[in-house]
Amino acid sequence: MLVVGGWYRKNEQALRMGAWYCCTGYVSIVSPHSNYGLGHIRGSLSPWRYMYLVAGAVTILWAAVIYFIMPPDPIRARGFTERERYIAVARMKVNNAGVRNTHFKAAQVWDAVTDIRFWLMFSMSFLLMIANGPVSSFIPIIINGFGFSGLNSLLLTMPSGAVSGTIELLAPFLAYKIPKVRTWIIAVCECGTIMSALLLWLLPRNSMGGLLFGVYFLASFGGAYAVIMGLQIANTAGYTKRSVTSSGLFVGYCLGEPRIFLLIEDQLR
Repeated sequence: MLVVGGWYRKNEQALRMGAWYCCTGYVSIVSPHSNYGLGHIRGSLSPWRYMYLVAGAVTILWAAVIYFIMPPDPIRARGFTERERYIAVARMKVNNAGVRNTHFKAAQVWDAVTDIRFWLMFSMSFLLMIANGPVSSFIPIIINGFGFSGLNSLLLTMPSGAVSGTIELLAPFLAYKIPKVRTWIIAVCECGTIMSALLLWLLPRNSMGGLLFGVYFLASFGGAYAVIMGLQIANTAGYTKRSVTSSGLFVGYCLGEPRIFLLIEDQLR
């Protein structure tokens, strides 16, 4: 979020935010293939452990690539001439938010924690991510409960990744193209998740098409979160305040998700 905010103007940020965040959905088109193959390993570890080891190793390797190659801001971008750096920084003046500031400003921290708009964003992030538990961890288990085998359930999660990735890209694109509709887009995306939850709850177990439709659109909230990230960064000035509020938004993301695990555990008991 801070990198996008440091490179692009306010009206450009929504689409760029969605461009990288939609990969959280689209990766689910690719990952079931590798997990399906890893699930056939018969070694000393459980198949799911191999899945986590491979995914974790790729994440660590890619982190090294990002560290050495990705420029954090226009000032430190390699391959730019001084004039290009000046242009990249000058076009950010319209944001009135700063590009890089190494000085920690306590006043901006206080301004962040007393800003009602930040707490509204935090609450939205917290509440919509309650639905992320079943999406990120339980969709294969839910599909398995429809009568499919464990490995086939992995493959049947692929349409879910295509749908969620498209929504996570389309929602910020609409926010980029149409002025003053971001909060409406957030509401519409949340309605998609509510609709899916109702389908999974109320449909009879033999309505396979409707149940799978509910599973595939359950992650509609991802489009809302992509828009929320852009909305937060675009409406926050001051580098320290932006750092605090961006981190706070992700804290809400993380706090919201475990609640669903507690609810599911209680139901299983």
